[in-house]
Amino acid sequence: MMSSVSRRAVIAAMAGSLFLPVRHALAASSARLYVNAYGSADGYGFAGFDENGHIHYSIPLPQRGHSFAHCPDGGYGVAFGRRPGDFAVVFDLRSGQQRHMIRAADDRSFCGHGAYTRDGRLLFATEVIASQGEGVLGIYDARDGYRRVGEWSTHGLDPHEILLMPDGQTLAVANGGILMRADMPRLKLNIPDMAPSLVYIDSRDGRLAGMVKPAAELRQLSTRHIAIDHMGRVAVAMQYEGPRDDAVPLVALHDTRSAGGEFSYLPMPEAERAALRQYCGSAAVDRSGRFLAVSSPRGNRVLIWNLAAAGCPLLFRAELADVCGIGASGGKGGFMLSAGTGARLLWKEGLSLLRPEADAAHRLRWDNHMMTVSGRTA
Repeated sequence: MMSSVSRRAVIAAMAGSLFLPVRHALAASSARLYVNAYGSADGYGFAGFDENGHIHYSIPLPQRGHSFAHCPDGGYGVAFGRRPGDFAVVFDLRSGQQRHMIRAADDRSFCGHGAYTRDGRLLFATEVIASQGEGVLGIYDARDGYRRVGEWSTHGLDPHEILLMPDGQTLAVANGGILMRADMPRLKLNIPDMAPSLVYIDSRDGRLAGMVKPAAELRQLSTRHIAIDHMGRVAVAMQYEGPRDDAVPLVALHDTRSAGGEFSYLPMPEAERAALRQYCGSAAVDRSGRFLAVSSPRGNRVLIWNLAAAGCPLLFRAELADVCGIGASGGKGGFMLSAGTGARLLWKEGLSLLRPEADAAHRLRWDNHMMTVSGRTA
């Protein structure tokens, strides 16, 4: 049965200045680490905190942050600026200490997301050719100071989230399909003729291994955020750029094992679909890979599906003001959530508020995405 949480669980938006940035090394622990970008009266940054809500470090950023990638060995992470971004920061996951600053290449802008190869040698970043809008994957050598060593086409416009598939070889890339240029930042130039897609790229040579697109009548569904379930299916959370009142599906699965190249849209009652206000902000699967959570900061909603059950039913919905960040928590079916109000919540069997007094003291407004890092964080 679908359950819900009332707005009584929501923390009021916070006011006041941010504490001075700090770096506190994590004590030896097997607890998970969560990293989230934030904004405040004093500027932008990102912070690392544990499952009890304790903030262990807070690092300033030159501009608004967006999402993260972490090296498979658990030692380093990368914080990407919001698109069109001109920087990415490599940092120590345990201490938060900055290791490298990656600047965008000439006529290239970061799109906010990245992914490492399984061996941690290369970092791939979604980027656009700023003067043209075409999507590329920037390739960075992590063993050579994150030197940019090349780029490959994403075979589409507006690439956004990128993940390494379970085979350790294939990169899944969500091309949002929107044309934007550096001389008109964030202005959408091709809404009537959008061309969104989910593409699969061989990480060894850049070869296009597959592509799936929404049906022609749904071409204004921008494919932006992705997650991978226990069966290797790719979940896609979309943002609709067409008329506000169109009843269009917003969350889909793509099964690379099937012969067809179509999306399978997840069930959603019309009331819940409409409540998302045509906008999904983030997607994540839980530790088991069997539950999918999708957030909508515009709709103040979190929806969770059971991907392991027949028909992938919608299991849970909750209202949380300005919620966007989602990370898999330590337990099966569990998620950590963050919101622009400053709220952080842990969902297991239901929602429970995580130390609101701590967040009130720090006065952080959590931004779009959360990264979960497994294993010992000593």
